[in-house]
Amino acid sequence: MFDKLLKPMSYIGIKHSEKRWFDIIIPSILAVLVSIIIFNLPKPIALIGKDSLISLVNGILQILSGFYIASMAAVATFQREGMDEKMEGRPPKLKGIPLTRRNFLTYLFGYLAFMSIAMYFVGGFIQLSASSISYWTSDLHTLIKVICVTLYLFVVCNIMTTTVLGMHFLIDKIHREKPKFTDE
Repeated sequence: MFDKLLKPMSYIGIKHSEKRWFDIIIPSILAVLVSIIIFNLPKPIALIGKDSLISLVNGILQILSGFYIASMAAVATFQREGMDEKMEGRPPKLKGIPLTRRNFLTYLFGYLAFMSIAMYFVGGFIQLSASSISYWTSDLHTLIKVICVTLYLFVVCNIMTTTVLGMHFLIDKIHREKPKFTDE
């Protein structure tokens, strides 16, 4: 049962050298940079509550979750030559099995849909319990707050960079024609 509930998280198990950049390295750099900016602004940004960082992110996630589900459905039904062939070069692998373009994109958009919905509910819970969280965190050391915000931003940046990877495939890779040899 848990395998079925967590199937969208299978994307994390896909292995490819470039994927690490989109999943971990770039989101980490962005999360740290944004956290540094947020905590060093002369006028602080509200992290929770009305007109806050989480409020803004939740508004975007509301829209994106529908986009990801629609993209996953489109990829699953897209009829184009090459969608069901193994990806060129060193294809990404899941459990040692090379993936087709359709497999990879379905896992990618499934993961993004799952993560955006999960983060929407996490952000919603934080918003609803903002007064309690403010009460509990008032005595916390600033470093703990920075770590929590950076972790939240890491997941948001992971969603963003993985979205860019998905858009790259939808914009360019699935429409690129393979070179064909002719007898001229």
